[in-house]
Amino acid sequence: MKLQQLRYFVAVYEVGSITGGAVRTHATQSGLSMQIKDLEYQLKGSLFERSANGVTPTEMGKRFYRHATQILRNVNEATQEMRAIGEHLTGTVRAGLIPTFTRSILPATLTTMSSNYPLVKTKILEAYSDQLTQDVAQGSLDFAIVPAPTSGEELRTKNEYLGTDQEFLVSAADGETENMQPVNLTEGGPYKLVLPGSVNARRDRIDAYIQTHNIEVSQILELDSMLGTLELVAASNWKTILPGLVCLNDRRGDVRKLNPIVGSPLHVDYVMIEPKSSSLSHESKIFADLLREELHDKINWHKA
Repeated sequence: MKLQQLRYFVAVYEVGSITGGAVRTHATQSGLSMQIKDLEYQLKGSLFERSANGVTPTEMGKRFYRHATQILRNVNEATQEMRAIGEHLTGTVRAGLIPTFTRSILPATLTTMSSNYPLVKTKILEAYSDQLTQDVAQGSLDFAIVPAPTSGEELRTKNEYLGTDQEFLVSAADGETENMQPVNLTEGGPYKLVLPGSVNARRDRIDAYIQTHNIEVSQILELDSMLGTLELVAASNWKTILPGLVCLNDRRGDVRKLNPIVGSPLHVDYVMIEPKSSSLSHESKIFADLLREELHDKINWHKA
């Protein structure tokens, strides 16, 4: 059994087709198909049910996927560790962050990383969780930090819980409430809310919260731009709901007022996601650790 066969199998399993697996691994369709059949011959069983619509893993395929991803991850981790021995740290870090983190924990982390490891090239992609999860699963990113998925559907990534953040009602500085005064959304309203679209993992939670607690909302404006949302709220009577980390720079209340949501608090969990079949490089581990430390230092700023 060859490592390349495991890589082909994992690609086909995660994409759901021989054609897609060939594209992902830069292999020919016929060559990849032959390798999968050879693997099935070695294992004495079928890994996939084939149809005109693609492939579906058998029970054997599902079990073998867990072993294959762990083997590939161990090999990758050993390779990265050996390469790091006795060498100055070099390489490239490809990380994905939602806007919450690029506004709060990224600046200090990048400053530390570039100062301590000047030979490492760091590439950051800012996007919402749907795109970042897809990019991590496809190997375009080493890791990403995103809101935790609402269910266990993201089986193509390895998830590590990082922390829980409190959500805030954010409004213009000349609003009626005092800055940092707790607010129960069921006792106010109707609210004009600027909210992200459905591609943002937090939107489903916010919608469910509004419906469950019968919160009065007169208008909803969808805006998939963190900067645009912050500027609109500061200059109008529109309000928004944002995680505490995003609000850190507005804690003085001179541009926007912050009000922690109480009664039935609204929270968001954060996770770091990685590909299941590969481990982080030494440089990516260092950068991820720096982000994790910065997040832990700042996530409870409003409780100090």
